[in-house]
Amino acid sequence: MIPYQSGAPAPESLATLQLDPTLRATIDEIAALRLHGPSIADYAAFIRKPPNVAGIVERARLHGDQVKRFVALADGSPPGVITFNLPQLYALVLLNTTATVAVALMPARDGADRHARRQQGQAFIQSLENPEDNDLRHLAEIAFRLKERDVSQITQDAIAFAGRGHGEAPTSSRATLHTIEEHVTLRVWLKRQTDIPALLEEARHHAVMADRFAASFDQDELHPQERDEIAAAREGALLQHVLALAEIALASVPVDTDLIFEVAHASVATRAQLQAGLLIAIAVGQHYRAMLAANPC
Repeated sequence: MIPYQSGAPAPESLATLQLDPTLRATIDEIAALRLHGPSIADYAAFIRKPPNVAGIVERARLHGDQVKRFVALADGSPPGVITFNLPQLYALVLLNTTATVAVALMPARDGADRHARRQQGQAFIQSLENPEDNDLRHLAEIAFRLKERDVSQITQDAIAFAGRGHGEAPTSSRATLHTIEEHVTLRVWLKRQTDIPALLEEARHHAVMADRFAASFDQDELHPQERDEIAAAREGALLQHVLALAEIALASVPVDTDLIFEVAHASVATRAQLQAGLLIAIAVGQHYRAMLAANPC
C-alpha cells in the first residue's frame, strides 16, 4: 500500500476520510523476519546476510507518521467517528511498535543500519512516559547500542545512512505498509487470533536446533568451512528463537509472559542485546494490551 499522498485532497477530520474497503494482507516486521522450516543453510544465511535494519526503521517511521496523522485528524472529530476508526490507530501503533522491537533485536549490517538503529532507539526513549526515569531507558540503551561513544564511527555511520538509497526500502521486505484509510485491512489484522501454542512450539524448535548445532562442534572431523556454517546456523537459530518469543510478547490477545521466560533459551541471558530487546517486547506488549482493554473497539 502506497503511503498517503500529499497531492491528494487532504481530509480535515476523520469524518471526511475516504475509507478503503479492500482487504489486503498485513505482515508485521517480526512476522516478515521469521523463517519457517529452515535448514542449516537458511539459519546461516539469515545471520550472515541479515535484513536491512535501515529499511525496517524507514517503514516504522511511515507507520509512525500515520499515527500522528490520525491524532491530528481526530482533533475536532465527533466521538463516534473516532471510536469507529480506532482499529486503524491501534493497528498502526502495533505495526510501529513491532518494527521498533525488530530493530532492537536484529544485528546491524553496516554503518547505515547502525545509524538507523540509534535513531529508532532515541525515538523510542522519547516516546516513553518520563523518559529520563523510565526503567525501559536502560534496556533501550543496550538494545539500540546507544552507549557507544566512538565519535568517528558514529559520524561515518551517519554519512553512510545519508548516502543510502531510500527508494528500495519499502519493497526490500515482505513486511507491508499501511495507511489510516485501510479500515477493513487493519481491523481484520488487529482482530486476528495469534496462535500462542504454535509460536511457543516454534520457539522451542529453534532452541533445540541451536543446541544441536552447538553440540556438533565436538565432531573433530569437521572442516573449518563446516564449522563456520554451523556457528552461523546456531546464531541464526538463536535469533529466530527470540523473534518467535517477541511475536508472542506483542500479541494483542492475552499472554502469560511467564511462559516466555520459561521457554527462553539460557543463552539469551548472556546476549545483552537479545535479552534487552526481548524484555522491551514484553513490556511494550503489556502496555499495548492494557491500552486495548481500557479503550476497546
